[in-house]
Amino acid sequence: MRRHDFLRTLLGLPLARYVPGVRDTLAHAAGTLPTRRLGRAEVPVTILGLGGSHVGQAASERDARQLVETALDEGIRFIDTAESYQAGGSERWIGAALAGARNRVFLMTKSFHFPERTAEGSKRHLEGSLARLRTDRLDLWQLHSVRSSEDVDRAFAKGGSMEYILSMRDQGVTRFVGVTGHADPAANLRTLEYWDRGLRFDAMQFPLNPIDAHQSSFQRALLPELAKRDIAVIAMKTTAAAALLREQVCTNEECRRYAWSLPIATAVVGMETPEQVRQNARLARESVPMTEKEREALLAR
Repeated sequence: MRRHDFLRTLLGLPLARYVPGVRDTLAHAAGTLPTRRLGRAEVPVTILGLGGSHVGQAASERDARQLVETALDEGIRFIDTAESYQAGGSERWIGAALAGARNRVFLMTKSFHFPERTAEGSKRHLEGSLARLRTDRLDLWQLHSVRSSEDVDRAFAKGGSMEYILSMRDQGVTRFVGVTGHADPAANLRTLEYWDRGLRFDAMQFPLNPIDAHQSSFQRALLPELAKRDIAVIAMKTTAAAALLREQVCTNEECRRYAWSLPIATAVVGMETPEQVRQNARLARESVPMTEKEREALLAR
């Protein structure tokens, strides 16, 4: 496909559709952020989420607490983590930082036990996550990092991880459930075959950034399919794990605006300092969708 045709195909994807009035975000005051609905759910989530892996990488629990508290002060209400981050350390520090503030946030964690993918493994991980996060409930619990069609088949089989994850939603231990994938869009697409058979999850998390458009793209493969089903999209790695910034291909603002211009519910961003939290919150408050011309120029670059 010629570059021009490729860009036109990609640019045919819809702009952010979860929030009417995204262009009015300049009106948001300090301490508040724009929100979008979580897929089919009538639940608003802030368009910027705090990435839990970086919270777990903080120099100390005090520094981790400062990141969480700064996020709350800036209006971030979506908190991401996983039981595999720092062997539970991220959950432990986030749980301590949220003591007394649990009801102020939409809290998400993930269950990871590749290649096991069993209900028993997910049960064990859930018990540990709830204890470390100091809560009796989750807002979103996700099957973490599907890697191949075979991996997905194990997780969605009878007695597999997803059977238990879905049962916890039925019992009210988690409000919503989802799937994440980092490596291969085909694995994420495989989960949709199970969704179509009735194993219906609420959200999917995967990388979305300008360089993804030039690879075996999550954006091209997944966004149209998820839009058809109204499954919430959670963007991650919006700067390609900072590679786009290090190589000076894009600015931080361009990467964030690019992601928020797509039909996503929220973008989970790893932030290492309170200043980075404040900077990204400001971008979220002030961001307006990219024009077609801006997106085409960025992708061409």
